[in-house]
Amino acid sequence: MQTDQHHDVVVIGGGPAGASAALECFDINLDTIVLEGRSMLGGQLGEIPNSVRNVAAGQFKDGPALQAELQRATAILGDRVLTGHEVTGANLRAGWVKAGGRRFHAGALVIATGSVPQSLPAAPDGAFGGDVTYHVESRPDCFSGRDVVVVGGGDSATLDALELAGTASSVKLVHRSEKLTARPDIVERVRQDRRIEDLSGWEVESVYGTEGLEEVVLVQPSTSERRKVAAGGLIVKISRVPTTAVFRGQLELDRREAIVVDGALQTSQPGVFAAGDVVAGSYWRVATAFGQGVLTARSILRHLEAMQ
Repeated sequence: MQTDQHHDVVVIGGGPAGASAALECFDINLDTIVLEGRSMLGGQLGEIPNSVRNVAAGQFKDGPALQAELQRATAILGDRVLTGHEVTGANLRAGWVKAGGRRFHAGALVIATGSVPQSLPAAPDGAFGGDVTYHVESRPDCFSGRDVVVVGGGDSATLDALELAGTASSVKLVHRSEKLTARPDIVERVRQDRRIEDLSGWEVESVYGTEGLEEVVLVQPSTSERRKVAAGGLIVKISRVPTTAVFRGQLELDRREAIVVDGALQTSQPGVFAAGDVVAGSYWRVATAFGQGVLTARSILRHLEAMQ
């Protein structure tokens, strides 16, 4: 193993939360390094096909446009950003993480590893020539005149169902929970739209078709009842999974394995902070991640000052 490195702060993850934390720590003269597993900073921004309008610094045509701005903003960090450095091990109590064959020690660690999308084994993204998709936003009119099944009960799924209802022959909103988990105002709109059939307590078991999608088989786990529905499109919008596997057993996690923090974004392990989508109960928005990144820097400064 190469020589260990020691820093004031090690930020794990270079998405909006991690980049924001690193910039603020740099600005207050803390020796900070960013470990990012991908080839560039930006995290999930590159996956956003729609416009981003909730960042007060401006409007961006899509996620990659915002990612480019983030790249420019973080250029000041220079060689303090180590891309291609996925964290593969950690001892949070001892204050170090392992990446690129080295150990990085720090007085404070920031976990900003974000989340990854779940997928349905029976319905891989892009199947049946794209009739199964996890990213309908980039082509919302492609299912006009078709029977459509939307999987998920959160904001994204319900908003897609409302959008598709305007042009699709029918929309079935399938989710395994007893009730929709989207914002109350969105749920009310779904309830008032007679073009949308809300199927709670159901899951996708299998999909069938020849050249294109033709049928989706649903199952109700509580009763084992099955139902076949005609479908020319299947849009999957199920919850993402926090990226916390490498830290499992070292921090308090909730049932979704997101990191539990206090009001200062301090985890159950002293000196370890978390920000962004990886935080339990976090509001999954780019603007939230930016704000939490700055807040962690303030909390880190207080932590390091208390240790002196």
